[in-house]
Amino acid sequence: MTGEASGRELRRVWFFLGLVFLISWGVGGLYLAFPAPLTAAFGPFAYGSPAYLLAACSPTLVALGLTLTFEGPAGLARLGRRLLQATPLWALALAFLALPVIALGLGLLAPRFGVWPVRPVDVLVATPLILFTTAHILTNSGPLGEELGWRGYALPRLLNRWPPLMAGGALGVIWTIWHIPAFLFSGIVATPLSDLGWYALGTVALSLLMTWLFLRTRGSVLIAGVVPHFVINGLGAAGAWRARPAESVALALLVMALFLICPPNRRNHQ
Repeated sequence: MTGEASGRELRRVWFFLGLVFLISWGVGGLYLAFPAPLTAAFGPFAYGSPAYLLAACSPTLVALGLTLTFEGPAGLARLGRRLLQATPLWALALAFLALPVIALGLGLLAPRFGVWPVRPVDVLVATPLILFTTAHILTNSGPLGEELGWRGYALPRLLNRWPPLMAGGALGVIWTIWHIPAFLFSGIVATPLSDLGWYALGTVALSLLMTWLFLRTRGSVLIAGVVPHFVINGLGAAGAWRARPAESVALALLVMALFLICPPNRRNHQ
């Protein structure tokens, strides 16, 4: 990609981010500023409500809108192929199991060094039950509501300009900041605002894991975005993941090992 084309794509990322923040922070900010009249008119800003879904799904909605505007139906088809393309089984297994294995390992080892609230049964039983036998598979807005935006639209354009660690890390910081208003509403983010620093570390590490998977699967949004997002939300619903210090550090160490042992080539997403 030429420098001019790369610059144009980067500008589209900033435009994408501006619209995403305008919609999601705008909706959330209005509810924080005028909770009573907006709740009376449109219902509460709560998990699953229309206002929440508009804010939470803004990354995918904006990505679809911009892709159709600038690239037409062919662009939407390319974005869809990123979601549906075939991927190796090892990548699917890693996307599904990396986070549960960390949670399970901490559940088995951490009690030896002090109190740890996560039990193996929370990972091995409660999480699969929540993910595959409840309405969570339909109400969990994060994977499809966000990932066509973050990993489908923004990440490949950042990778055209920056190396993987910089692109994935920057997107992780942006992803963290985008979530901050959700801490102010009860029942949306389980991590307390006092642990925002650890949440940021875990989110950046997860973004880097997704970037590594994205490059190792030639740009699969399903494997790099939807599946890990689906799993971490399920672990959170089961109480098995809260972005506590041990979880965030363990995930960061895993990501460091992956980048050191199997460094990805940023050209592999083309």
